[in-house]
Amino acid sequence: MQNVFRPKQFLWLPLTLWALLCATSYADVTEVTASVDKNPAMVDEAIILEVTANDVVDNNLFDASPLLKDFVVGRTSVSTQTQIINFDMTRTTRWTTRLIPRKPGRYTIPAFDIAGQRSAPIELMVLPASQATADQARDIYIEAEVDLTKVYLQQQIHYVAKLYLSRDLQRGSLTAPQLENADIRQIGKDKEYSEIAKGQRYRVIERRFAIIPQSSGNFTIEGPIFDGEVSQPSNRSYGFFNQSKAVSRVGNAIDIEVLPMPDNYQQHWLPSEYVELHQEWQNGGDEYRVGEPITRILTLTALGVVEEQLPEINSQYPATVKSYPDQASTSTVEKDDTLVAQRRETIAIIPTQPGELTLPEIRVPWFNTLTGQTEYARLPAQTLSVAPAQMPQGGPVQGSSAQTPAAAPKDAATDAQEPPATDRSHNTELETTTGINWWALTSGILLVLWVLTLGLWWRYKRTSPVTTQRSEAGATKQDEAKLWQSLQQAVKQQDSKAVIDALTPWLCHHLNMQGTLAECQQHLNDPELNEQINHLLASRYGKQTGHWQGNKLIALLQQHRKTSRQSTHRPGHKLVSLKIE
Repeated sequence: MQNVFRPKQFLWLPLTLWALLCATSYADVTEVTASVDKNPAMVDEAIILEVTANDVVDNNLFDASPLLKDFVVGRTSVSTQTQIINFDMTRTTRWTTRLIPRKPGRYTIPAFDIAGQRSAPIELMVLPASQATADQARDIYIEAEVDLTKVYLQQQIHYVAKLYLSRDLQRGSLTAPQLENADIRQIGKDKEYSEIAKGQRYRVIERRFAIIPQSSGNFTIEGPIFDGEVSQPSNRSYGFFNQSKAVSRVGNAIDIEVLPMPDNYQQHWLPSEYVELHQEWQNGGDEYRVGEPITRILTLTALGVVEEQLPEINSQYPATVKSYPDQASTSTVEKDDTLVAQRRETIAIIPTQPGELTLPEIRVPWFNTLTGQTEYARLPAQTLSVAPAQMPQGGPVQGSSAQTPAAAPKDAATDAQEPPATDRSHNTELETTTGINWWALTSGILLVLWVLTLGLWWRYKRTSPVTTQRSEAGATKQDEAKLWQSLQQAVKQQDSKAVIDALTPWLCHHLNMQGTLAECQQHLNDPELNEQINHLLASRYGKQTGHWQGNKLIALLQQHRKTSRQSTHRPGHKLVSLKIE
């Protein structure tokens, strides 16, 4: 059989040799070098550090932690490269890191150990910004300043960072300053304007921060870091593409001293320049009545602090009222580059007795950072006049006697005796022309009819006492059933407001009285039921809103209703008169 030449079979031989060559070349690192792109460097300029190993190794072998002591270390990028020249293959691994020195001086970049090989250390000179040469023009830099370098614990520091740009900015980001154990937040939006500094026009981007230190001692506020790209001037044309250059800058560091709380200060620590306590009244109108809720809103405002620093407002109330505080609300806003914190507490007050109601003074202590003294935000004592409960209008009072039937005819007769003026003139004219006294005739007829009606009513009342009493009892029973049904429906829906609205009229009917819910509680003389009613009021006006369950309340009310109905139907109770006339 004739042998056929297959060229593809011979391709496997060089590929196999190549793979073996690559396997043998992925072996040992023989050289590690380190270099920087500039030396000397400016104090706030970025320095590009490159560490190169002459082989392909693990990316995590490079450790930049020794640099953190003297530099701001940016992100590290890793790249690998393979070159073959005249069948001579070289492989390299390169780590690129951006370093920013914070202070001028002479530094040593330490040696780096990569797979057993070490690079040579680098002596680096960092110059202050004032010693910049013409080739190192200050085209981009950051200036930072604070309003105070000596503050009390948790006192606000106003921090301003300004980024100066003399080149067109393609993109960029500015970080916040750094301070150990501090609350740092940006205030307001960035401001942008132009400014001429040292004979050169700059585009300035200004950003403000509020810094609140949370521990006392001596600290350094590390400046913000800018990373971005700016347009790079060039004589060559690239069509629609512009060259850009990556830049990094860091703001100057600022040393501060944070003073602790004074040794003799025993109050809640609230350092501020100004603290105010304010109150509002709702649902009260011009007068206050027993049983009607009054909403009191207390607002505490402090400058230069955050909402977490505000204390609770300690308001006290006498025993003649029931108070139900709601969940407090807090907030922090910005005004005129200053943090403003507010705490808002809402309390529902229900007077239980009429008369003069005196609310004690409220004081909130705070430390004045301007004077170094303890001061108090005050609400003076206040006296309210509480009127008795207002009785319902539009019907007879429960348990009072009804209007006698004789009153209606009497009023009608009285009205009939005083006709309008026009009718009087007309009657006078009739009397002169006809001589007949129509007024006397009409009065006589009305008087006869009134006497007749009174007699019939009296006879009916005497002969049918049982029917009348049964009708009144049936109407009363029907009214009680409607009130009870409304109360049950409100409890079933777990609507505390509807339950309060339905409970008051039912209790008044049940107790045969008129008054407020507080007055009904006093007449009940049942501690367990009064406790459930207080839980109901607390769910409506206090912190327990939405968590009230009315099962126990309705069970106790059912027991009261059952006992009342049994006593009403007990033999011998309210016997109807059997006397025969």
